[in-house]
Amino acid sequence: MTTPSQINPPHNSQRQSGAAILILVLILMLGLITLFTFRMDRKGPELEAERKTAMALAQAKEALIGYAASADLSTNGPRPGDLPCPDIDNDGDAEASCGNASGSTGQDRRLGRLPWKTLGLPDLRDGYGERLWYAVSNNFKNNTRTLVLNSETLGTITVRNSNGNVIFDATGTTGAIAVIFSPGSSLIRQGGYVQNRVCVPCNAQEVCTGVPFTNTPRCNPINYLDIAVGEDNSSFRDSDPDGFISGPNISAAGATILNDSLITITPGDLIPVLENRVAGEVRMCLTEYVAKLSNQARYPWAAPLNPAAAPSYSDASGVRFGRIPDTPFVNTKLDSGNVMDDSWTGNCNINATLGWWLNWKETVFYAVADAYKPVDLSSPVPSPGCGVTGTCLTVNPPSATASKQVTVFVAGRRLPGVAGGQPRTSNANKGSIANYLENQNATPADDIFERSPVSTTFNDVISFTP
Repeated sequence: MTTPSQINPPHNSQRQSGAAILILVLILMLGLITLFTFRMDRKGPELEAERKTAMALAQAKEALIGYAASADLSTNGPRPGDLPCPDIDNDGDAEASCGNASGSTGQDRRLGRLPWKTLGLPDLRDGYGERLWYAVSNNFKNNTRTLVLNSETLGTITVRNSNGNVIFDATGTTGAIAVIFSPGSSLIRQGGYVQNRVCVPCNAQEVCTGVPFTNTPRCNPINYLDIAVGEDNSSFRDSDPDGFISGPNISAAGATILNDSLITITPGDLIPVLENRVAGEVRMCLTEYVAKLSNQARYPWAAPLNPAAAPSYSDASGVRFGRIPDTPFVNTKLDSGNVMDDSWTGNCNINATLGWWLNWKETVFYAVADAYKPVDLSSPVPSPGCGVTGTCLTVNPPSATASKQVTVFVAGRRLPGVAGGQPRTSNANKGSIANYLENQNATPADDIFERSPVSTTFNDVISFTP
């Protein structure tokens, strides 16, 4: 019996064609493997550069927030929230000034290198070996200072995503407080400018001399920061739509137009930290006051709210909830039989002459437990205690038990989601606790208060003892 192969034996040309196809397939497979391996080899370093960049940006942001939250409040001038000026001459130190209070001059000094030495950081570099850049809002720069910095203060820097859409708007209520940049690798900017990062006037440590941004290419932001969608990261205007844009931005032809990576500090990042700092300062003053032997473990009276008059900062007899009183505590001393102190003690930084406290005092309140209020101490009285000399305060969470001696409240920024929008302009507004605190904190008469997550209807910061 004959087989098909015997009937139609394959020709040499067919054998050669099959072999050629097999070889071609093998070549294609080897090519794909080589290409894949090449891309993997490239992707590894790219991912590592991105990782280093992200870590450097995050570390810089954390350091700036820490710097702003740890201002020395013992002298007049520094405020919680003060951020350093950028480093213009690339020596690692913040410049002494970065424009006047109104923002009408010195705009170029709001953008420069991250002042890593001032922040107590190592010489931070991105994944491409470049130092970080940094821009600061007029409202938060430490020199020269604007008039007010508190929970209501807005950022003044516009930031766009890689497509050019605004994500932080300096002309509204969502401006950024600061922006930190990784410049990435050098490229040809839109318009044909070739970024030059070799600078003769700088020494081996990259310290440039001379006038900032003049004849010092290494320090000129145009050699590091890019432009896309009409937004130029090498310059910006405060309180203006002209701000910054995040990379990467790729042209239709596949070319990288902008490779700046950035991270922002927003009011949502910083303001709650400042509110906690302020609450902590007030609580420290109260703790030191109550610890003084002459005060016999009792706190001063609060300053009452009065919708019919401007806010008062004088203590008043019988007022256990209100604003923090200015010294002297006339009624506290009088009602204690002239035994309790009429001023703060120890390391307290609450003083009507200190600018930082003037910024915050309207938004800070406290409640004193009935058990720890001032009483006549000119004759022996029992030591204060919850359920012994009176009742204590409840803060829930952490507990529904009335066990707190004193509670400090710092009002967050006004919440549009709360009925009325919490206006704080007129005396009547300022005399209503509902325009500052929310939920149970706005009904202090029952001595029951609450801590809740920040939301569209709650943003009080609370600190209490014990």
